[in-house]
Amino acid sequence: MKKILYLFFTFLLVQVVSKSSVAQKDIFIKEFQFELKKINANQYENEYFLTITLSKNSLYKFVVLNHIGDFPGVAVVEILDNDKVVASNYVNGKYYEKFMFKCTKTGFYDILIHFNDNKLGSSLIKLFLVQ
Repeated sequence: MKKILYLFFTFLLVQVVSKSSVAQKDIFIKEFQFELKKINANQYENEYFLTITLSKNSLYKFVVLNHIGDFPGVAVVEILDNDKVVASNYVNGKYYEKFMFKCTKTGFYDILIHFNDNKLGSSLIKLFLVQ
């Protein structure tokens, strides 16, 4: 009897986990392409800056595709709320090609993109809404 109950609960757990993982889907929102072919003395010209609107309680996924063409740089993406970095793909010296951001308030967020170590680069950043 214990074995049957164990198998039954294991089966239920597998069903719940598989249904919850299937329920999550990524909805493509936008992509940003940033290419830096020449380092400029003015640091601001070596960055890409844009503003987007994000919604409270939404989960967003950023995917960074580097080395488009034959450029060595890897794009560092920072999400800013009132000049404060609230998410990035470069944290504590670790670089991530994918990262998630849980939005805590609806509003405008600045996206700042630059290449790590002032290298030349060409990257594509894709933004998804996770549901």
